Amino acid sequence: MEAPGRIWFGYIAAVAITLVGLVTLDLLAIGLAALVLVATVLGEWYRGRQAALAAAAQDADLPELVSRWARGWAYSRGFPRPEAVPGGVRVEVGEPGRRVEWVATDAPDTLAGLVDTARATPEAWLSVVTDSPGSVRPWFAEGGLQADGEEALMSIDLADHPSRDLPVSYRAEVERDGGIITVTVRAGETVTATGQMAVIGTDAVADRIKTDPEHRRRGLGGAVMGLLVAAARDAGAVRGLLVASEMGEPLYAGLGWHAEARMVMARSATPPTSVESRHG
Repeated sequence: MEAPGRIWFGYIAAVAITLVGLVTLDLLAIGLAALVLVATVLGEWYRGRQAALAAAAQDADLPELVSRWARGWAYSRGFPRPEAVPGGVRVEVGEPGRRVEWVATDAPDTLAGLVDTARATPEAWLSVVTDSPGSVRPWFAEGGLQADGEEALMSIDLADHPSRDLPVSYRAEVERDGGIITVTVRAGETVTATGQMAVIGTDAVADRIKTDPEHRRRGLGGAVMGLLVAAARDAGAVRGLLVASEMGEPLYAGLGWHAEARMVMARSATPPTSVESRHG
């Protein structure tokens, strides 16, 4: 209730200053009242707009979340903006063994066509976001795709995200280049943990959160996420999205992220790619 209180105070202050100006015939006071009133109205409009954007971000259905995550992930990786296709999006990844990727939901009327398209495309991936991974894998097998693991699409209201202090002897650098926020943690001159977030509108998509194996289980991942989220909130983001590996999912769950759905992946018959080139 604090912010609404400030809004009402602005109206009350404007009326009071106006009355003083009328009584004293002070044109400066009347002008000041007008400025206070305009500032109050604009402030109320801006707060209402931000609240509406935040509500829309939290009420999105699964296909919209998939599209929003894919757009932020592509932006983070420097890929072209995803192209909307029936059932999901198409991303030009351009990596060896993974030239193109379709990210879609498990709608039966579009999934069959995407399976056929991925099978016929060299070095292609198909990632399907679903509440029922077991019902999607038979589509891969029957369509001639090679299953390639499972991850979790997760989200959080950034206002609920905790911060974590770095352990003693570690220091962090936070940088922002356009909509890309990066955090680098060092011990001395050694890079021990890194991560980045892509901010698009009110969404912040976490990506490439990594901790050096020799420095794990010291809270560095949680500290990196807290710093990224703080910078993303400053940039206007209200909703966090990410795709977590099996190893990373417990970390994010411990920070308050919750799984929206599973992501099951398959590829056309090409040599397997590394874990580094997945989605986290």
